[in-house]
Amino acid sequence: MKKILAYSLILTVIFSFCKTQKITNAPRPMEQYDNAEEQALVSTLSIPIYIPISDLVASLNNSLSGHALYEDYSYSDNGYDGLMFNAWKSQNITLSMFGNTLKYRVPLKLWIKKELVFGTAAEAVAELALNFRTVFRLNQDWTISTQTEVEWHEWLQRPVLKTGLGDISVETIANLALNRSKKTLAEEIDKYVNQQINLRPYVQSAWTAIQEPVLLDSAYQMWSKTTPISIGMTPLNSYNNTIQSTIAIECINDVTFGAEPSFRQNSFLPDLNLITDAPDDFIMQFATDVPFAEAERLAKNMMIGQVFESGKKKVKVEDLKLWGNNDKLVVNTRLSGSFKGDIYFIGKPVFNTVKNAVEVKDLDFHFDTRSFLLRSAAWIFQGPIKRKMASAMTFPMAENVTSIKNSVQETLDFYEIQPGVVLKGTIDSVAVQDVHVTPSSIRVNLYSKGKVAVDVRGL
Repeated sequence: MKKILAYSLILTVIFSFCKTQKITNAPRPMEQYDNAEEQALVSTLSIPIYIPISDLVASLNNSLSGHALYEDYSYSDNGYDGLMFNAWKSQNITLSMFGNTLKYRVPLKLWIKKELVFGTAAEAVAELALNFRTVFRLNQDWTISTQTEVEWHEWLQRPVLKTGLGDISVETIANLALNRSKKTLAEEIDKYVNQQINLRPYVQSAWTAIQEPVLLDSAYQMWSKTTPISIGMTPLNSYNNTIQSTIAIECINDVTFGAEPSFRQNSFLPDLNLITDAPDDFIMQFATDVPFAEAERLAKNMMIGQVFESGKKKVKVEDLKLWGNNDKLVVNTRLSGSFKGDIYFIGKPVFNTVKNAVEVKDLDFHFDTRSFLLRSAAWIFQGPIKRKMASAMTFPMAENVTSIKNSVQETLDFYEIQPGVVLKGTIDSVAVQDVHVTPSSIRVNLYSKGKVAVDVRGL
């Protein structure tokens, strides 16, 4: 009989022990994430155009040297005028610009041969300066049209025919020949000016190059992708001996993480749209993460080992784990003590600009956890565990934001997209756009305001 009572007592103790060690978990919230695309930000990339007039003059001088600007080796053309007439550049061209008008002085060396009687002829050489006026306009296809005319001329060395009977002034005849050749000379000047101010190849190169993804931060594998949507250009004008303008490309800028994003290049350059002013504010999107592993480490430092009591009952926090539930963060909390099992908190991550930190707003027991505890352990509601857990869900971001800003700025100091096309910019300010949950982290989307320009070699 004593043995039976002893066995009964042992079984009762074992049963009681097993009962206190039973693990009872609240229903587990589903792990799922929003697939909504990030809101695209529209920005403006500026491409400054600086063409030093001295460079244009040097190029024109080089192009017009070494060959005739006008050639006439026939006595019978031009209504049988009995003249042969050649002209070529004798000295350097000088040039100035006013609005959309170029004015330049072209010194020319002239050779004149006049047919005389009885099959004889006489030659003359002379030098004069032609003063041209060129009005130019930008075309929709990014080419430049010019219209050049001779405004006036001045003789530097008047033409004199050398004959056996003496020197004969032929200035009147030379003026006649010159007037006939002005149109041809102007057309020749137009051709060379159009060749020297040709924007389309450079604009096309920039339009294509900016579509290449830019690696903003190698540690994050964070890429910025620019998609151009429109393009405009301010009128050409002169300032400080420089022809200036600005090309403004309106674009969508977004950010991706991981491998370099693939894209379909849009090589079609839209028609030119003249604009009065080119905004230079550029909004760049980037982001920084609080990885779940790091967030868990910070939260565990505050919560693991914490004991919460309510009357004679108490629980101890043994572990916690984070994941996402759409736009909210789930905090899986493992407890031991009077209640042994997992309960779940849920709240929405937000950015606190005063603390410069991510917080979980309105952290509370998950609905299923609340219903579960009301039936089995309502006393847990009376303790400070929720308030303490909310305090633990604070993740400082100042260092992250500063680090990512510095990394992006370092990239923008000089980023060669392709040979001859360089991206340069400055970040003036950084602000938080929103916070959302990814499969591996709490992501803080940032946007910066600054200025970004594309430097195209040759423009």
